Amino acid sequence: MYLAKDQLEDCRRLVQCEYMLNIPPPPLPQDAQSGLEPSIYIHDTESRWNEVLLMAKKTTGFSIDWQKITEEEEKESVKKSKFTERAKAKIQHMSLTHALYQHLHSAIGQGRGLVDLDENQLDLGLAFPGKDMVQQMMSFVYRSKSKGYNPAQFPQIERSVLEAYNGTLRRFGLVDFDDLLDMANQLLDNAEVLQEIRNEFPYLLVDEFQDFNRLQTQLVLKLQVGVGRVTAVGDLKQSIFEFRGATCEENYHIFLEQFIDAQVEGRALGAMETLTTNYRSHKSIVDLSNIVALDTVDEKDTQLRRLLTPSTALDTAPVVPVTVWNTRDIRDEAATISSRIKAILDKGDCLASDIAVISRCLNFGSYKPTGAIETELLRKGIPFVVRGGHSALKSKRMQLFMALVRIIANPDDDIAAEYCLDELVQNIGPVNSKKIRGLGKDKVRQLSLFEQMTHASTNTSLLTKSARTGLQAFLGDVEKWQQLMGDKTLEWIIKDIFAQYILKVEEGDEDKDKDVGTSAKKGDIEDPLLDMVLAILDSLYQTPELLSATASAEAGNDSPCTMELLQAYSSHLCLLSTAAEDKGKLKTAKDQKPAKYEGAVVITTVHQAKGLEWQHVFLNHFIENMFPMGYRGVSKADKLRAMTDPVVGVQIARASALHYREESRLGYVAITRAKVGLYISVLDTYPVFWMGKIFDGPCRASRFLPDIMCTTTSSKKRRIGY
Repeated sequence: MYLAKDQLEDCRRLVQCEYMLNIPPPPLPQDAQSGLEPSIYIHDTESRWNEVLLMAKKTTGFSIDWQKITEEEEKESVKKSKFTERAKAKIQHMSLTHALYQHLHSAIGQGRGLVDLDENQLDLGLAFPGKDMVQQMMSFVYRSKSKGYNPAQFPQIERSVLEAYNGTLRRFGLVDFDDLLDMANQLLDNAEVLQEIRNEFPYLLVDEFQDFNRLQTQLVLKLQVGVGRVTAVGDLKQSIFEFRGATCEENYHIFLEQFIDAQVEGRALGAMETLTTNYRSHKSIVDLSNIVALDTVDEKDTQLRRLLTPSTALDTAPVVPVTVWNTRDIRDEAATISSRIKAILDKGDCLASDIAVISRCLNFGSYKPTGAIETELLRKGIPFVVRGGHSALKSKRMQLFMALVRIIANPDDDIAAEYCLDELVQNIGPVNSKKIRGLGKDKVRQLSLFEQMTHASTNTSLLTKSARTGLQAFLGDVEKWQQLMGDKTLEWIIKDIFAQYILKVEEGDEDKDKDVGTSAKKGDIEDPLLDMVLAILDSLYQTPELLSATASAEAGNDSPCTMELLQAYSSHLCLLSTAAEDKGKLKTAKDQKPAKYEGAVVITTVHQAKGLEWQHVFLNHFIENMFPMGYRGVSKADKLRAMTDPVVGVQIARASALHYREESRLGYVAITRAKVGLYISVLDTYPVFWMGKIFDGPCRASRFLPDIMCTTTSSKKRRIGY
């Protein structure tokens, strides 16, 4: 997508170069002649750039052996099988065309008063708003292709992006998954091919039918319409991949009309079998899921409502009431959930890996819904693994804190020193960093990076005064913390590290989790990440087997810190950070005793949890606007399409209802992951302050909870068994 985006700029420069050289433009495509805005993307850029180059030689004397470069590029493209290598060749070609454009604009364009396209690039943010524009573009492309939309249906910007993406794939001889489906559909348009495939595969079995997109459903129809030898297995209530292009309601309507309700010689062509027994969950969970399932289909859609046959639990399944908590805030919620998990584990009825915390999402803007729960699990020494996203232990600020602790405990740790040098030391940019690393060897041995930094801090010929000052300040802080061993507690040193460095660090856009679990703003005394690292310290004190004999004897909140204790803490941080995104199993060093709890609690999203099950499931933040997610409105592209396509207009009018039906299906999937224990947490206040300003009204329990299960009393628990 990045390459496709660059090619759009290359196409704009090409058109302006042709204008500057008075090269007549090619005829407009038919859709442009009919009044639609033409696409910015140009398919035959290479030949048109060649023409521009020839004319530039005649007009301005610009010269470059373009033909030789093009021939070499074509020869190399045959040898290069990897996309990245071939992409580099294309980028090199675009850099040459860019140089040609800059030459022509300077020689001709400025005199004519033409806009410099380098300074006025295409504003894709108008069509794809948000911090991650490229991700928005990819989402648009996937959804459009999976639903079989023609690029000409869209406004100019969206159409150009879609055509540039497809053109980039073709330029490198590639196809994506949706292309494979589309090409298969085109093949089946040939009557001979269709008959041959039908003869070879007379019967068709379709699994997970509720997750099919429009292209996949078209394949089923082409193979079996008029034949009817098809069996589809699916659950409409579990269709949760609309964001990937799944069109479950449309699919079921088509399938029922074409294969179930269709009449042949006065009799129904097909039959429908409904499986109603739930072999996983007990009666209370099944009853709640049946209530939520009622909202997964439009109440006026009689054709699909008949698919909502209530499930029943096995008579032998134990009946355990569904537990609903109302908690004051996210700290109260995290403490409540972690305490119940600890009680379950201490009872010994199941492993930690038999427990899951399922969240609607793991990142909500800058807020991390499971951050406070991670902190409390760490405090109690309960191992966990995060799936479907990143743990707060993987945030940029946490990684910087770990690097600082490591370099204090071991100055020869070059990896930690390099990270600190690049991210924490003031006035040290890439150039100065390279100079420091280039100090090389002394006469006896290779210097560690920390030693190179020490030498560079006094080298007046190597670094500027400001760079040396920043380096000296950092080295002085590290030395200060090392000298405080034996005088200050480890908690004091941790808080000082935060005050001096970590609180000043901004998270990158890729982390988006500077509020990892509380409503406190970053920089407050109650910084959520500080709370987490102190919780890790508490868990270390509570686990003597992780400490050496010396460190264990001296460990304690009020005891002065020793180097052995700091090293143990550093190792514990690294272990937890690695294990949090491991495959569900907490690793221990060979010389350590096994962890108290076997396995790891799974923290995951509903989408990642689909198809899985656990003995006990905890659903956090079960409130409106978070579970279900609030409806955010339709995209600008769809609004513009609705002006010319009445079908799109109807879809937009139904978009809000479709959104909440999808959310209901997510609720159904989340609830039915539990086998024995289901625990639902409702907040009395929104997790972070800005949510109260954005969302209308007070914080309310999720619409998926029946009124009888809701309570407004803080920290009060309701146990409901149907």
